[in-house]
Amino acid sequence: MNTSERATRIALCPAAVGVRDIYSFLGHLDLDCDVNPCTGLIGPIDPRRIDDASAIVDFVRRLGLTQALANVLDLAEQDVIVRVVRHDDTVDGDLDELEELLSDYHNTHPLRLDEAVLLSCWPHASGEHVVFVKISHLVVDLSDVVDVLTRLRAYLRGAETVRVGARYRHHAATVERYARLPTADFGQVQQALGEVPTPGCKGIPTISGSTEQWLPLRSGLTFDAFLSAVTGALLTTIGGGLVLQYPFSRWDFAAKGGYYVEIKPLVVRADSISRYTPEYFERTRRYYESLGRFTMSELTSFATALTSGRMPRIVVSDTTFMRPEPHLWRWIPVHSARTFEDLKFLADRSWPGPPLLRLQYKRRFLSPQTATAILGELEQRIGVSSATVRPAD
Repeated sequence: MNTSERATRIALCPAAVGVRDIYSFLGHLDLDCDVNPCTGLIGPIDPRRIDDASAIVDFVRRLGLTQALANVLDLAEQDVIVRVVRHDDTVDGDLDELEELLSDYHNTHPLRLDEAVLLSCWPHASGEHVVFVKISHLVVDLSDVVDVLTRLRAYLRGAETVRVGARYRHHAATVERYARLPTADFGQVQQALGEVPTPGCKGIPTISGSTEQWLPLRSGLTFDAFLSAVTGALLTTIGGGLVLQYPFSRWDFAAKGGYYVEIKPLVVRADSISRYTPEYFERTRRYYESLGRFTMSELTSFATALTSGRMPRIVVSDTTFMRPEPHLWRWIPVHSARTFEDLKFLADRSWPGPPLLRLQYKRRFLSPQTATAILGELEQRIGVSSATVRPAD
């Protein structure tokens, strides 16, 4: 039974309005590979911890993740699964080879809707262990996943952890409180956005194979400066008008365990390129974020116009690549085989750094040359020195 078939059996709870889009991506589009956050790492672990799968499952339950999933799906907590896989075969190879191993594993081992966590571990020829962790996006946002993984890494090393479960203690009540937030006037939002422009490059309407390139970013970059730089790079290389999407978390929910994210649109036009300064985006974001709770999928007229005009789906987002403590672990990037969005600018400005941009795009949407040109524009605006480019598949 695939994920779509399972979705007909596991319903979303009515109050879980904040995860409706995530639920659709996972349950109806089978996009685990590009939705659920995951990470890979290699380092020393306590063999007693990894050998006791039931204790790991209990630790994840004490973190609150299984109850959180039961709070948003029509499931009892005892029916939520935590999958722990201890591989006996020793793996070898450098970080590039391990990157390929874990990316293949990620793309061929999706989380079921009723699974909160997948943890897999391989012994490495160096005497260390390779660890892969995937967590359901239905119950974690970026700050959540950083907190959960920090605790999980400490647990695997044999260290003690304190205040286990504190982050998710009031998750059910927070889900209900988020659902009661006043919603925006969708007509007012769509009127403010104006007419959908004509893009310089049509989007690919189907889920498609993806690739990526990387760019080191300068320190001290604000999100509005990031938006300004991306806008300038895109309008210079692609042209036309575009709609950018960015995720927004309300301050009083951002530190709570769970996913409470709204996707906001920003319309940009090539004939107004000089106006898109960081200050412009600060004002514009503040306006849309003040209108009440709404996410882009709820703007039906606007969304219909985007689809009919084949507007590219472009995401600009802060993120975390879930890089571990560098003095304890080595990070192994994990890549998605398929993606829904045409183009994603994902910036990790979090500790331990350094700031790093991942440019992910559909191979059918951008040529490697165009992607490199976009990175070149970004490097001039917000890069450190020269781009670290990974060739397209």
